[in-house]
Amino acid sequence: YKRQAEGFAHSRDRMRYFLILILAGIVSEIPWYLLNGADGTHNVMFTLALGVAALAVFDRLCEHGPLSFVGVSGVAALAWWLGTDYDWRGVLMIFLFYILRHGTMRPWLERSSTHFPSQAVLQIIFTFPLMAHYGIAGAMLASVVIFLYDGTRGFIRGNPAKYVFYTVYPTHLLLIAMLKLLQ
Repeated sequence: YKRQAEGFAHSRDRMRYFLILILAGIVSEIPWYLLNGADGTHNVMFTLALGVAALAVFDRLCEHGPLSFVGVSGVAALAWWLGTDYDWRGVLMIFLFYILRHGTMRPWLERSSTHFPSQAVLQIIFTFPLMAHYGIAGAMLASVVIFLYDGTRGFIRGNPAKYVFYTVYPTHLLLIAMLKLLQ
């Protein structure tokens, strides 16, 4: 989820970013169905896309104060209603990672008053309860990764590598579904 907040912040074309996530969600829906059956839920790519939508709403309505938080809450409620993986918690985590970013905090705090370790600690404090809902061990491991992240770009460079990365999620779902069938 932290990656989504960073991706949104650095994206040159946010609508394209949103549409790519929707397309990845559509492609991933068949493997998700094979793995989970008709349980009424949808894969995490839709949660990520709704997280991007929540950030767009927040950015658009930011100058209207409380209205921006109502908009984000509405998108989170939509994630819950649609039954996306991680539902409202996923959207809220993406939003918290975004608003607790160093660059997003700058208008509210002096530039010298926050840096990456303190930013990471704030992000962990506010998102740990949401992550812990899905398991303490995973939340602790995620917290270590969040704390170690220094704001630099990762190793994936260029469009071909980026789009190959989007195929990893549906591919791993298919592999798990096939392993499940073999049991």
